[in-house]
Amino acid sequence: MRVFYYAPDTNTPSWGIGMLYTHVRLLSANGFEAYVLHERPGFRPTWLDADVPRAFRGNKTFKTGPDDLLVVPEIFAAQPEIRAMHGRRIVFVQASSFISAGLKEARDYRELGYETAIAAMPHVRKIVEKHYAVAALVVPPCVAPYFYVRRERLNRLRKRQVVIIAKEWCRDISIVRQMLRDGVRDRGWRLVELANKPHREVASVLRQSAFHVNVNCHESFNATVPEAMAAGCIPICYEAFGGRDFLKNKENAFVFPTHHAYALVERTLQLMDSYRTMQPELRKLQENAFETALRYTEPITERALLASFETLLRRRVRK
Repeated sequence: MRVFYYAPDTNTPSWGIGMLYTHVRLLSANGFEAYVLHERPGFRPTWLDADVPRAFRGNKTFKTGPDDLLVVPEIFAAQPEIRAMHGRRIVFVQASSFISAGLKEARDYRELGYETAIAAMPHVRKIVEKHYAVAALVVPPCVAPYFYVRRERLNRLRKRQVVIIAKEWCRDISIVRQMLRDGVRDRGWRLVELANKPHREVASVLRQSAFHVNVNCHESFNATVPEAMAAGCIPICYEAFGGRDFLKNKENAFVFPTHHAYALVERTLQLMDSYRTMQPELRKLQENAFETALRYTEPITERALLASFETLLRRRVRK
């Protein structure tokens, strides 16, 4: 059995794509013949430091067989080129907000020929099983190892800078960006806006910074939030889809209802003003956040992934 994880030919940084590469790397290291499947021959994302086996649907000699396993991100579930490929189909649901767009005219995943799902978070499994007609196996995402700061450096005073990793399709980003630009100028802080940067560079900046603001409202696992937790950079974010699975307001992050942009900015400015006087509370929050990030390490993902594939193999034998 060969395993193909379908990935888009895009060079825009996305840890959702990073997780496709991570799954393939972990499966390959454990004896599976696994590949990331791109369309264009030779394509490789330059922002991600990952050397994994790749295959290319655009190669004339490429084809799949009935015993191959195709793992397809939820947003591409109904694409005709995917449905035309031979093999068992598994849908990989990382963002529950993208399910409907990925299904297009289909009612559920059974109608599209998917036999099961891999869900990134517990709440995603419940959604998929209740509404989209397939059972789901939970494989939690992981934070890349290079984000984790050493414990002895976790509570040190950091640079007075706030990090935004801006995705322009986040509808609140223009409000938050402008207000923070004005606010840091008046307070002697710095706003660091990261876009289209290599993943390791993002990690380096977060490990030096005091706060990270995230206004992504679509993802089930806002990756830069746990990445900031691992780096010791305090997140200020929306609950978004699925945040309740790992976020606790004022315990491991400052969490706001989605689209409460003005309240989020006001709190960020208050935290800048009281950064030194609040150090005891902030250090406790950093420690709780770091413990949360330790729930999303690569070995935990690897164990869940291998257990899921053992289940998929048993199902093939029964068939």
